[in-house]
Amino acid sequence: MEQINIIINEKTLTGNPGETIMELAGRNGIKIPSLCHDRRLVPFSSCYVCVVEVEGGRGLQPACSTRITEGMVISTDSPKVQKSRKTSLDLLLSNHYADCLAPCTQTCPAGVDVQGYISLIEKGLYSEAVALIREVNPLTAICGRVCVRPCEVACRRNLLDEGSAVGIDYLKRFASDRDMGSPSPWMPDIPEPTGKKVAIIGAGPGGLSAAWFLQRKGHKCDIYEANPHPGGWLRYGIPEYRLPNDIIQKEVDAITGLGAEIFVNRRFGADLSYGEIRDKYDALIITIGSQRGTLLGCRGEEAEGVFSGIDFLRNMEMTGQRYDFTGKKVAVVGGGNTAMDCCRTSVRCGAEKVYVIYRRTEKEMPANPIEIHESKVEGVEYMFLSNPVSVNKNDDGVVRSVTCIRMKQGEPDDSGRRRPVPVKGSEFEVEVDYILAAIGQKTDVDFLEDVNSHAAEGKLEVNRWGDIVADPGTLQTGIHSVFAAGDGVTGPATIIEAVAQARTAATGCHQYLTGLPVEPVKPEFLSRKENMKEVTAGMLENRYIKQQRQEMPVLPADKRNNFDEVELGYESDEVALRETARCMECGCTELYACELRRLSDEYGAGQNIYGGSFRDDEPDYSHPYIELDNNKCILCARCVRICNELAGANALGLVQRGFSTYVAPALGNSLTDTRCDSCGLCISTCPTGAITENVPFKPSPLKWDTVRTICNYCSVGCKIILHHRSGFVMRVTGARGEVNDDGNICRYAMFGYRYINDSSRIKTPLLRENGRFIPVSFEKAISLAAQKIRESSPGESAFFGGARLSNEELYLIQKLARAGAGTGNTGSFHYLGRGTGYRYAADVATPIDQLDGASRIYLLGADPGAGNPVPGFTVNRLRKVKGVPVEFITTQSSSPMEYKVDRVWRIASYYHFVKALSHYYLDRGMENRLYINDNCTGFDKYREELLSEDFADIFRETGLSSIDSFEEFAQTYNKETNAIIIFQECEVSDAVCLELLNLAMITGKLGKISMGLLALKEKNNSQGLFDMGVFPGILPGSAGQFSSEAEAHIAGIWGLDRIPGARENDLIRMLDSGALKNLFIFGEDPLGCAVDRNRTGKWLSSAGFTMVQDYFMSETAEMADLVLPASLPAETGGTYSNTGKVIQQFEKFFDPPGKYPGWMQLISLMDHLGIKNGRSPEEIRNEIFSVLSCCRAPGPYQLRTTNGDNANLMFSHGCDYLVKRFDKEYKDAFRNQV
Repeated sequence: MEQINIIINEKTLTGNPGETIMELAGRNGIKIPSLCHDRRLVPFSSCYVCVVEVEGGRGLQPACSTRITEGMVISTDSPKVQKSRKTSLDLLLSNHYADCLAPCTQTCPAGVDVQGYISLIEKGLYSEAVALIREVNPLTAICGRVCVRPCEVACRRNLLDEGSAVGIDYLKRFASDRDMGSPSPWMPDIPEPTGKKVAIIGAGPGGLSAAWFLQRKGHKCDIYEANPHPGGWLRYGIPEYRLPNDIIQKEVDAITGLGAEIFVNRRFGADLSYGEIRDKYDALIITIGSQRGTLLGCRGEEAEGVFSGIDFLRNMEMTGQRYDFTGKKVAVVGGGNTAMDCCRTSVRCGAEKVYVIYRRTEKEMPANPIEIHESKVEGVEYMFLSNPVSVNKNDDGVVRSVTCIRMKQGEPDDSGRRRPVPVKGSEFEVEVDYILAAIGQKTDVDFLEDVNSHAAEGKLEVNRWGDIVADPGTLQTGIHSVFAAGDGVTGPATIIEAVAQARTAATGCHQYLTGLPVEPVKPEFLSRKENMKEVTAGMLENRYIKQQRQEMPVLPADKRNNFDEVELGYESDEVALRETARCMECGCTELYACELRRLSDEYGAGQNIYGGSFRDDEPDYSHPYIELDNNKCILCARCVRICNELAGANALGLVQRGFSTYVAPALGNSLTDTRCDSCGLCISTCPTGAITENVPFKPSPLKWDTVRTICNYCSVGCKIILHHRSGFVMRVTGARGEVNDDGNICRYAMFGYRYINDSSRIKTPLLRENGRFIPVSFEKAISLAAQKIRESSPGESAFFGGARLSNEELYLIQKLARAGAGTGNTGSFHYLGRGTGYRYAADVATPIDQLDGASRIYLLGADPGAGNPVPGFTVNRLRKVKGVPVEFITTQSSSPMEYKVDRVWRIASYYHFVKALSHYYLDRGMENRLYINDNCTGFDKYREELLSEDFADIFRETGLSSIDSFEEFAQTYNKETNAIIIFQECEVSDAVCLELLNLAMITGKLGKISMGLLALKEKNNSQGLFDMGVFPGILPGSAGQFSSEAEAHIAGIWGLDRIPGARENDLIRMLDSGALKNLFIFGEDPLGCAVDRNRTGKWLSSAGFTMVQDYFMSETAEMADLVLPASLPAETGGTYSNTGKVIQQFEKFFDPPGKYPGWMQLISLMDHLGIKNGRSPEEIRNEIFSVLSCCRAPGPYQLRTTNGDNANLMFSHGCDYLVKRFDKEYKDAFRNQV
């Protein structure tokens, strides 16, 4: 093939004929962005984000669809290209009415992922919720109690008629308290030290937070605090009934646990000089707060009995003594949270009357409404629209009253609140004994001269309000190594604002310490609905069910004459769960995966660069597994195309034209009205959050941990990625694996993972005693199982291995039977009673990846979409894109496959149809003699016996009415060079398998590349049953039981004289007769999956002892005497063999229940029986390799005569509880939609 020479970005490259610019660039590591391109699909060129500049070309060209030609000179990143891409993104965003982040998170000064941690709380992942919060706010338990909650003000629940936001702070506190009370409270990993040291002035919220963030970067932090204890305003300004000191100390301990040290009673500028800090540290962060109180600013404020509110609160904490206000009247002036703390503290100090004097209305009070409510419950009285004008003293200079003036509301001021205006002549007098002024605070910078006198360069300055001057984006001061944060920079603010400032200062400080430019962090692009249209109550009406807020339990009012914490916290998980349900999930779940957001951020695109109309549709949740949100759709048509080209369902389409175009289900208002297979391919290709999974738990925009493993449903062997937090799986996506190189997965993998999160999993061995199960230790359970084996004769025990188990587990099961129990009674209910045809077909299966070379595909009884969809995607792609004809042979009167094939053959019998084809070829001498002579045995006998049967009789049984159409089929199949027949084992019998093998040999198609047979098995390791010898009469490696060489070899490895044998018919006979005393069933549910439940039930009930190993209490487990917990693939590690005999390894990532995986249970059981084994999956695998070393290369293929059909499917769902469970869930989900 002649190569094509082109130049991309001044680099000479060679490409292949037919290759696109994007494909060639990608092969050479040159990234070209695109939103409409998916490597699985034919290029579409709709987004125009992938445009490039081609020298001499007219305009910019889409790289995804433009084929390379000789001598092309291409620029992928010129200014013209960048401008065009930005314009394309601007246009897409102009019709993107969606929120990247929920309003609560956008409003939080620290940017706490509220929606994320609420989702984690809903799942019971309290420590994970705390970890998420502490990414930006280390003071979780503190803020859960005393945050001013701007997030709740922004909560859209407020727009509904419930009257209250989600209890965000209550939930934060709940998770924090649960984490604090756990045996191992969450702590981050401590990084390697950088060798840099930072001094921090002030151990308040800003200083503590700065230390947290810097310690997590590896920098050593020393905090200097002027007071006797750390906490700053948290300890000295907030009373214990709101924020207990032990909570503060626990938060402090977490920060010192990272390595920070705190030095108390050290005042900056007094006994701690900047000169000392400059010499010992690489940087300094000043977080001093604003803790100097102010008085009333009116005549007489110097009177005895007038205090600043913060001095009043601080003195009580410093001295440990409460004021005695018994019988006294106290006036608190102000409307903020400090005023609330003062008035409620005064009540606890015994005051007879407590007044709050505030110059505005209650609605405009900045204090937390809950604090206002609780103060009223405690007896505080309010004087609104009132303002002190003078303090009146007695002759001793002690306050006796305060004169106030009435106020009225004027025009709004800079805060947005209406300005209070005095009403002339409205003065009135209030008798009081004490006045607490809670109207403002100032920053004390008495260290300024000390700093500037020791500074080597630059200057520390303050503004006209006396606050430290710092760059607002980095909080770097005029001295490059000095940063400042918190109230000392902003003036009096909130705890959460101090935390946010600390993070900014820590980021700037980290940049400085690591030699990076100290510059503000670039804000990320965020789509906001409010950028396009305000969200109103009417827009949310009828979309959410009414859910009243779960209120905070509090101490009764008559029990509050002390400083015990008033708010008690949610009392149970159930209460917290109910409150999490109120979250409206405003933010997009695809925040971290959205390609539109990533590119908009990269190219500086904006949401309201272009005006005009935009879509504002209701999201569609009608499909039980798939959500559609057209507001987020960018019309890339990837979902439409993948549904057509791969799924073959054509369930989605583009409706209307021009600016009115939108994606919609093809045949109705819901996907459930279409031919949608629920494959999930549309979800996998969507570049935004327009199509997402409809999950049964609260979704959230989280960064997940990922685990790469193998799907444990069907036999294709798809690599998948589990997206999880602490083992709770929230999503499954496809990985590019050995078999599914394109990353495709089906509904079983994409939606069938939810059992992993089911808390009803078996977690410990269970022993039946007196009719009920009791937990026992693994040692007791294994000892009992071993005892039952020893007490019985070898022939009285049988061992069954499920087709979902790993090769290593299956190998150990048959070894346990043969070497441990001395019996050949080993097999799988999955194949029980179904003959050996499947085994022979498995030996010569065409690998799935060879489907790409097929010239014609026949689906014999196979509906891949029903049980093995991924090969079905390949078949659909070949048909749609390459034009490969697909024919469907079925005994069903109707099937969804009819719409995905070119021709349907309706027959009555697969067996007679295949046999008729063989008869037709042999009778006419059309067999491939050359192939047969070179590769096959038994042909003459088979030919003789088949031709002795009457073709007319065989043909009659096929159910076909036209011999002409049959002959057409026969001629086409025989002449087709690369014809592949795909069949599903659950649809055809053992005899059909054998006859298919005979047919493939007669036509010379068996065992050749891209032709022959592809058997789709039901389970992920059905092939492993044969390979590992979990089949009567079969040894590991599929070696025949009576192969003396194999027997001797394996017996030698196991240390045995001989290996006991058994036949499948013997196993069924013993089950029917009740001859089996002990049944050991690993990973199967024969009763739950039985076609004949009565027969299977008798097998179980007649056994004296039944042991079952499974994930859940299946119907079989419910009948067992002993139940062992099974381990999931990601808890086990090992290998699977797919239907094409591709062996794939997967790793262990999680600990199973009891930290006792399935293979370890088997080894322990054999230990009790004196059988030696490897002690890890790797060692077991090495033993398997040594056993298989005796296997010879396959001999010639053998034609085998059959004497009639023998359909005998005894168990459905692959005899697997998981498959049965998901199949039922799937059917029920759609039944509930009706």
